[in-house]
Amino acid sequence: MNDLDPIVAGLNDNQNLNSKEVLELFVDLFTERGPEVVSQEIFTDYLKIKKLEGDEYSELSSEILSQLSTIDIGFYSDYIRNIEKNGIRFVPFYAPEYPDRLWKIADPPLCLYVDGDVNLLGDGVAIVGTRSATEHRLEFVREIARALVEMDKTVVSGLANGVDAAAHRGALEADGDTIAVLPGEVQKIVPASNRELGEQIQKKGALVSETSSKVGIHRGRFVERNRITSGISTAVIIGASGKTGGTIHQANFAMEQEKPRFLYESEIDDGQSPDKLYKKGFRGFHTLDELRKLLNSDFTPLNPDSTTPTKLDDY
Repeated sequence: MNDLDPIVAGLNDNQNLNSKEVLELFVDLFTERGPEVVSQEIFTDYLKIKKLEGDEYSELSSEILSQLSTIDIGFYSDYIRNIEKNGIRFVPFYAPEYPDRLWKIADPPLCLYVDGDVNLLGDGVAIVGTRSATEHRLEFVREIARALVEMDKTVVSGLANGVDAAAHRGALEADGDTIAVLPGEVQKIVPASNRELGEQIQKKGALVSETSSKVGIHRGRFVERNRITSGISTAVIIGASGKTGGTIHQANFAMEQEKPRFLYESEIDDGQSPDKLYKKGFRGFHTLDELRKLLNSDFTPLNPDSTTPTKLDDY
């Protein structure tokens, strides 16, 4: 752990500071010094200079400076040490394991906490949906997950009841890898009814969170984590959706992030493929063969010529 890690963890727990602008501010600092040598004093002096420059980063630098004075550095230092003793990885945005794709979203987390295989974060496909999906859809979601495993894809979801749990179970049944993005600290599996499933995922995949134990779970966290579920994924598949609710929020993130996005159309008219999703760019499929064709035609790698920074390997 370097001096910057607890600072980043503390800033990250303030969800208002999750933005590309914050990452760019750090990157500007890293052109002069690597993350491993940036102390709190160096970072504070840098922000004071940026605050006085009067450019687009002045106000942001001022806000971060005010937040620095409230961060309990001792707590975050101890927290990172303790979780790493228990095999949980602290992955700040400047770590090699931080997913490239999160640099592409509007509000990337400054860090992640990963309990499991951190190397799985780069090539997942999200399967998401409502907690109240019909039995027919839940069974087909498991089939979708098994098909993705056959394609050597990691299944990403949120460990909620309904579609999420079915997706994770389908991946595990096929002896594949799966990632669960949690709404709160990575040590606390939510909902409690899926604790056993979460423990299986930790052994055959990874549990992922963006917050420490200092941040409690509230309704908004279930929406906020959805940007990461789609953000680390190469595509988003909705197995079932209501006309309102969390799945619609997930669909919005997928659209904003310009992910290839697909919607299962059941032959049974159950109302769980709402028309509004097609207006958000989702393409429907009825069978696994149709889905495979869509995935093979719509998977696109990150643009290697993009001007958006993707790694800090050179610093």
